[in-house]
Amino acid sequence: MTALAIVANSRKLDNIHAGDLRIALAHAGFADAPWYEIEKGSAATGACQKALDHGADTVLVCGGDGTVRGAAQALANTDAALAVLPAGTANLFAHGLGLPLDAESVLNLILRGDRRTIDTGKCNDLRCSVMGGTGLDAARIAGADEEKDRLGTLAYGKAGVKNARDGRPHDAKVTVDGTSFYEGPATCVLVGNLGRLKGGLVAFPHASVTDGLLDVAVLSATGLREWAEVMMSAVRKKQDESTHVRLTQGHKIRVRLEKKQLFELDGGAKGRTRKLDFRVDPSSLVVCAPNTDN
Repeated sequence: MTALAIVANSRKLDNIHAGDLRIALAHAGFADAPWYEIEKGSAATGACQKALDHGADTVLVCGGDGTVRGAAQALANTDAALAVLPAGTANLFAHGLGLPLDAESVLNLILRGDRRTIDTGKCNDLRCSVMGGTGLDAARIAGADEEKDRLGTLAYGKAGVKNARDGRPHDAKVTVDGTSFYEGPATCVLVGNLGRLKGGLVAFPHASVTDGLLDVAVLSATGLREWAEVMMSAVRKKQDESTHVRLTQGHKIRVRLEKKQLFELDGGAKGRTRKLDFRVDPSSLVVCAPNTDN
């Protein structure tokens, strides 16, 4: 029998959905599963560690990408499985892996024993499962934080348009597996583990969570016209044909910036830095998920 524990972000999972989850847990035979309530995503690391210490072999995390990232920090390189009930704004991890969005379906995955072992990444010793980077994407996320509770995903679009219009390139040096890949002006540097995002948009056309590689994109687009061209190439899954995009893959990615810039991990703003050091951690996280490659 699965030893299940629940880690719920109370700022993301409202009382109504929490009640629905408790009913679904009871129907699935998990009425007595321990419930750890947190108020911020980073607290998921400690809550998951407590769940592991008390014998959990599966942790159902309820929250957004920040909560999932915090959980992965504790669950990576253990035998325990991560299950996700999305309750955030973007839910990039869930959409990227094609995870179900309702409690009953998530619990069915757990009961059937559907599991995948996927790669994760580390950036400056912080775990990430989706992607991280600096430039426009990080500025867009930071700009949306104040309004996403009110506007939802529209906040990201609003902030993205503003930063695409006003953003300026900064000198960047990107080294992949010890070899220089890019040196020059860049408006965005992204390093990803998952390729498919919300709404069918593909950030990295060749990405896989089981290939032992991270995908790298350096973008040099400025102004709304050039960014619109980049977005159209992403919709067509032909980013490598854009003159404003350079793509590659590797195990270790080193990014050096001319001055401190905002950076993000898994959709969460993490402050400013001049140095980003990414590395892949192959086959490091067990996830309750349909067994299809992404």
